[in-house]
Amino acid sequence: MPNKAAAVENLFRPKMMIQILSKKSESIRPCWNCQSDNVAFYNCGSCTSIQQFLHDTDYFTLFNIGYKLSVDPDVLEKQYYELSRRFHPDYYQQRSKAEQDISLENTALLNTAYQTLQDPLKKTAYLLRLIEGDEALPTQAPAELFEEIFEIQENLETLRDLVPSDTDSRTELAKTLCSAAKEMTQFQAEENAQLKALFLKWDALETQRRDNGFSAAQKELLTKMKQILSHAGYLERILQDIKTALQ
Repeated sequence: MPNKAAAVENLFRPKMMIQILSKKSESIRPCWNCQSDNVAFYNCGSCTSIQQFLHDTDYFTLFNIGYKLSVDPDVLEKQYYELSRRFHPDYYQQRSKAEQDISLENTALLNTAYQTLQDPLKKTAYLLRLIEGDEALPTQAPAELFEEIFEIQENLETLRDLVPSDTDSRTELAKTLCSAAKEMTQFQAEENAQLKALFLKWDALETQRRDNGFSAAQKELLTKMKQILSHAGYLERILQDIKTALQ
C-alpha cells in the first residue's frame, strides 16, 4: 500500500499532458485513408482527408493555448471559429461517409471544449480532471458559512412543514430565505474573483514550467482552486433547494 507522500505525489502527476501538436505525437498515427505518414493535425498532406482528433486530445491543446487559465475570450473565440470552419459538416457533404462522420465527431468535441474553456468553474474542474484523473469532485460547505447554512436548512424544513393556510409564517420565512440566498450568491461572487486571481498566478508559473511536472507552488494553487470548486457545488445545491422551496 503506497505511503501518504506517494499518494499525494500521484494525485498531482499529469496523466494526459500530451502535446498533440508536436511532430512526435503526430508521427504515431498514419492517415486512416491512405496510410501516409504525412499527417498534420487536421488533415492528411497526401490525400487531404480530414483527420479525427487523437483519442486523448485535451481541450487546452485542441485550442493551442497551453495549459493556461486566463485566456482572452476574444482569442478563444477566434480560435474556435477558425477550427469550426475546418470541421463544419457543411463542408463535407460531398465527401466520403467516413469524413462526414469525422467532421461531426470533431465538431462535437470542439463545441464541448469551447463551452468548457469559456466557463471558469468548468475550465478549472476540467484541468483538475486532467491532472488528478476522473474522480468526482466532492462538495463541501464553506466553513465561514456553517451557521448560515444550518439556519437555512432549519428554515427550509420549517417551510416544508407549514400548513398551506399559514400564509404569514410562509411569507416571513420566504423573506428570510431570499436574504440568505443573496448572501450565498455574494459569497460565490467573492470566491469567483479569488479563482480568477489564482488563474493569473497559475499562468505565471505555467509560463516558467519546462517539464511535465508541476511545482510545489502550482500544487498549492490547484488545492485552493479545488476548494473553491467544492464550495461552488455545495452552494449551488443550497440555492437550488431555496428556489425549489419558494416555488
